[in-house]
Amino acid sequence: MRFRASREIKKTKIEIIPMIDTMFFLLVFFILASLNIIDLRGINIELPPSSMVKAPVRDPRDIKLEVEIDANGNKYVNNGKKVAADESISKELLAAVVKQFGRQPSAQDLSVMTVIIAPDETTFHEHVISAIDDSRSVKIGKFAVR
Repeated sequence: MRFRASREIKKTKIEIIPMIDTMFFLLVFFILASLNIIDLRGINIELPPSSMVKAPVRDPRDIKLEVEIDANGNKYVNNGKKVAADESISKELLAAVVKQFGRQPSAQDLSVMTVIIAPDETTFHEHVISAIDDSRSVKIGKFAVR
């Protein structure tokens, strides 16, 4: 009688590619998780002026212009004076630009500035369009509606 040899011993293989995929997944997960933990807040500090430093030239893209429109169509430029719904805000926009920019801006400066229009949820669309038209009459070139 003939007996079969005991089981053949096969060499085991460890697949490394799935392990690499798993390690990369864990790496990405921990990087994204650590970004949410870091608190990226700072404080604004106004340093005293120096006699040796020249006044910085303001970039027109840094000028903040915000037009808020309430439910009745009244407009507020940078939370300032109330402008009635049927009046133009172009004078208030120019005044806000001159106040923040420090001088009368050129047409090129105005074309890169952005006006953020923040209407109330019940504001009629015509008041938003009117604010955009008033901004265009001042030659401001970019608009964002919040």
